[in-house]
Amino acid sequence: MRKRRLSVLAKTLITFASVIALIIVLAASYVVYIFASYYRVGDQDLSITSNTPSEFSAVSVDTVYSITTYNIGFGAYSQDYTFFMDTGYDKDGNKTAGHWGKALSEEDVIFNTKGAIKTISDINPDFAMFQEVDTNSTRSYHVNQYEMITSAFPVLDAVFCLNFHSAYLPYPLYDMHGSVEAGLTTLSRYKIQSAQRKEYTISSSFSKLFDLDRCFEVNVINVSNGKKLYVVNSHMSAYDEGGVIRAQQIKELNDFLSACQEEGSYVIVGGDFNHDLLTYNPDYTYNKDTNRVFGMTKKAPDWLSFFFNKDGSSSLIDGYKVIASDNSPTCRNNDIEWIPDESFVCAVDGYIISSNIVVDSIENIKTTNGKKGIDGFAYSDHEPVLLKFKLAA
Repeated sequence: MRKRRLSVLAKTLITFASVIALIIVLAASYVVYIFASYYRVGDQDLSITSNTPSEFSAVSVDTVYSITTYNIGFGAYSQDYTFFMDTGYDKDGNKTAGHWGKALSEEDVIFNTKGAIKTISDINPDFAMFQEVDTNSTRSYHVNQYEMITSAFPVLDAVFCLNFHSAYLPYPLYDMHGSVEAGLTTLSRYKIQSAQRKEYTISSSFSKLFDLDRCFEVNVINVSNGKKLYVVNSHMSAYDEGGVIRAQQIKELNDFLSACQEEGSYVIVGGDFNHDLLTYNPDYTYNKDTNRVFGMTKKAPDWLSFFFNKDGSSSLIDGYKVIASDNSPTCRNNDIEWIPDESFVCAVDGYIISSNIVVDSIENIKTTNGKKGIDGFAYSDHEPVLLKFKLAA
């Protein structure tokens, strides 16, 4: 009897050890798989899908043009969506966290993408920039958003720039993010002469395996006076507590801006800067402690950094200026569903322009007709920003 018990115990221990060994082997294999599949795209020339007619070969000075920037959040961010990596605080200072790793459904992705496209189509800008555009990702049910966007604007030049390419990410375990192929997309009513991808620095820690391959996309447009207009689509790092990596990215952007300045070129950088663009901005009166943007009273999420210092200065080089609007927020935190007057909101989307760009107007667009039927953030956790501008003679 005792031998039988020992035999059963031995078999149980062997089975248990085998399961543990299998788990270790699988975990090790996954780590090898992640490291083996990791690479950075680097700087490179980009392909241009050219659709513009010949009469739109160049822009002119002293003419009003329009441009939009819109982070469409891979079509996942319905008004009832929360994201597992987003953390925040409730009104009592208690920590909160989002839940989902991918979109709630393919239908949501298609609904949100179509809504974002219609929003920009109704504006009918001369230039349109999008961030977080998926082409073949688990998180968006392999909906090709780039094809949806370009199909909706068949007479505009189009450029796609890869900035997220990951192996299968098995987290969160209850709703795995999966593999991702996504990037930046820029559309232009005027012929894009050339386009380049410029790499940003990202974290060198283990987290780099799960982060976007951050970059900015440079699109070159001819100007009738012989100069160049650089339309730059940028998406800086998030989840960078303290803004250390983003500070390095601003330096790298500055290097590019300095070179453009020496040429005498016109420059518009638009996108998701993942910095609060209004707090301490010298064009406004907002500060972190006593005059919070959009009436926010609860603690800001840890990922939020500020573009400006307390004295109104910034790391941006002379000859350039941040252009942002406070008419409504451009980003909501995704630790909770979109609840007006309760969700944390800020403005991280906007533009940097060279001194030879004249601003006509800037407006953050509040989207409507979303899944919950309430105003704001109808199709993404971001809102589009419309800038109207002229090139000085």
